Amino acid sequence: MTTLTETVHDGEFLQSEANGFLSRDAATVLSGQNLVAGQVVELSGGKLIACSGLLDTAADLITDVVGIMFAAVDATAGDVADCVYIARDAEVKDDLITYPTETTAGGEKAAVIASLKLLHIRPR
Repeated sequence: MTTLTETVHDGEFLQSEANGFLSRDAATVLSGQNLVAGQVVELSGGKLIACSGLLDTAADLITDVVGIMFAAVDATAGDVADCVYIARDAEVKDDLITYPTETTAGGEKAAVIASLKLLHIRPR
């Protein structure tokens, strides 16, 4: 018997967004990254990477998130330009979002959600 695993489809994590695609932006994904639809991202050198979830001593993110990938992007072979991500004003399905891995100390998901809320992106 063959088992199939279905990944999150492009934009499947969205519950609502601003009219006219105002929630969306495009940027370059940094070489070496393999991001999935619904992946929380941050910037490194002006390019998108998976959110690290690194916290400072106050349990705040060291690098704020910039949004959530709309579609999967495989940049393992080099930078990929014009990749769409949700940058603001949206409601998203929490169970379809890919957050950084929680450490034993915890708090990474809560810090990421707080950073998303600054962008008016609300996980539900």
